[in-house]
This record gives sequence, C-alpha cells and structure tokens, in this order.
Amino acid sequence: MAEAYQLQPNGDSASKPLLELYVKASGIDARRIGADLFCQEFWMELYALYEIGVARVEVKTVNVNSEAFKKNFLGAQPPIMIEEEKSVTYTDNREIEGRIFHLAKEFNVPLFEKDPSVEKRIENLYRNFKLFLRAKVEFDKGKKVPSSVEDISPQIKVHYNRVCEQLSSINELLAERNSRYLLGNSMTEYDCELMPRLHHIRIIGLSLLNFDIPHDFTHLWNYILTAYRTAAFIESCPADQDIIHHYKEQLSLFTNQRETLQSPTKTHTIPDKVLSAIRVKGLAPDVNML
Repeated sequence: MAEAYQLQPNGDSASKPLLELYVKASGIDARRIGADLFCQEFWMELYALYEIGVARVEVKTVNVNSEAFKKNFLGAQPPIMIEEEKSVTYTDNREIEGRIFHLAKEFNVPLFEKDPSVEKRIENLYRNFKLFLRAKVEFDKGKKVPSSVEDISPQIKVHYNRVCEQLSSINELLAERNSRYLLGNSMTEYDCELMPRLHHIRIIGLSLLNFDIPHDFTHLWNYILTAYRTAAFIESCPADQDIIHHYKEQLSLFTNQRETLQSPTKTHTIPDKVLSAIRVKGLAPDVNML
C-alpha cells in the first residue's frame, strides 16, 4: 500500500514522537512522490523538526485508489498524519498543522513566526496562477504549442499580469530583507508554503504555458536557488514528470505513453543568465561554486 521514506533519527530517538506522514503517490508510479502541495508543505515542516532532533519522521506514499488505502483510512485523503505513541490519526489539514505547531512551540523551534507583510505578499499567488493556467490552457486548445504571452486575449492578460505583479512584490520584499528565507536565515512555514508553489509555477509555466518567472526578478530567483539547496525541499520535491502529470489530470489534458515512461528528473537548477546576475550582485556567497 505504501512506499516508505524514513528519515534516520538523530541521537537517542526513544523519547521522540514518531510521526508518520502519508502523502499522495505519483499518478505515474505509486512508488514515487506525488505533486500534492499540502503533502509537500507538511513534509517540509516535519523535516524541520526532524533536522534538529525534535521528532522521528516517516513519510509513506499511498495510492488513494487502492482498496487497501480506502479500507485503512475510510475515505480520508492525504496528507494524513499518524502519531503512534498517542494512537492518534490526523486527517484534517488544520489538525496536522496544529500538532506540528505545538511540537515546534514546545521545543522553541521558530517555524511559525508571524509576519503580516509576508502573508500579504504571498497569499493568493497560487490561486492567481491557477486562474491564469486554466484560462490559457483553454485558449491554447487545439494548438500544437502554447501561444506566447503577446498573443493571448486581454482577459487572460489580466490573470497573467496579476501573477507577475505578485511575483514582483515578493522579489521586492526579498530585496529589502536580503535574507536567505522570507523571515531571516531560518526556514519558516511561509517558506514551506511558497517554495513548492514557486517550483510548480516554474515547471508548469515552462511545460504548459510558454511562461517563465521573469528573469529580471533576481532576488526571487536567488530564493528559488535557496529552495534547491534546502534539504527539506529537496527531500520532499516530486519529479518534473509527476508535477506535469498531476496538472494534466486536473485539466483533463492528454498524456501520451512516452511521457509516462520517461525516467524521472528534477529541475533544481536556474537559468545561466539569472545565475550570472546573482553572481554580479553577490547575493549567494557560494554561488561561484555552481
């Protein structure tokens, strides 16, 4: 029923709570991680607790269509978290977030610090992207390749502009703060939310929309590069093929067999032009090692 990803415990693990996170499997291969954003978000938060020795963590991929899964979880959908010692199963996202929050608070992990400015900048980014995605895919129906931004209708351009304006706002925030993550040099829940969504926007933008995050948003690209160097993101990130398949299923787009047979790859690099701009601005101390 499940493929397990066990994080090796740090030091004495007997007294640490064991948290099992069940995440949706890939629609191509049930042994691989699927592209559900909430699953990755909680995986990243749990990884932060694991990394400093607060909890033991096991992540298991599940095929939601399997009879075994339906029997064991009675209609609940991933993400699902089980805490063995308490014999508690958390099936609601708010319950999962709440348990992680209390563990972080108990051990003084600054994972849930609040910042209204950050919340305002990142909220609705993904919603706006989905509106742009659905409108442009509908506009491009029947075309061999996605149309360029210059050729889309004024109505779709509104959605496109909203996405770009919000990305620009986040870029400006990162430039003002000049920090590794949104709130400083430690990852918080905001990063666990934003990093996967930016990655999806990038992968789906390039594959389905003929769209890329503007290359002149240097600080935003540096933040994406930070994601690609963050263990919690790397560990929980699905393959490009699984992300694309996930959205094609949502949009009822045709997937040919060749795409499902491709070896899984993960895009964790950024364009050379952007990397050069990051070097010039000296944003990432070790960028010259790339």
